[in-house]
Amino acid sequence: MTTPPANTTGTDAQSLLETAQGLLASRMEVIQPLASAIAERKRLQALLDAAETAYGAAYADAQAAGWTEGELKQLGAEGPTKRPKGRPRTSPRQKPPAPRTPSAAESSSSASTGAGA
Repeated sequence: MTTPPANTTGTDAQSLLETAQGLLASRMEVIQPLASAIAERKRLQALLDAAETAYGAAYADAQAAGWTEGELKQLGAEGPTKRPKGRPRTSPRQKPPAPRTPSAAESSSSASTGAGA
């Protein structure tokens, strides 16, 4: 068996690396615009989040000043997607107290009081 010359193996390895770099280069070309778009999207999302928070606070202030949801809607102000943190707009509904039924002892004492009057 003969062994190949040392420079042939190096050339084959170099050729392989160059081919791989060429393939990667063509794939990497499309990553730069994607990376830029991702960064821009994150920047704009942060701006939108800040604007939504400010809008929610301004909307809540308008309602606290007496503007109704209907009036604000007529002005073009839709309900905010993010409301400011704090107390809820309305208090939770509480059940009305159940009517009290007198106990047997109370019934007999009021009957005897009523009979003497």
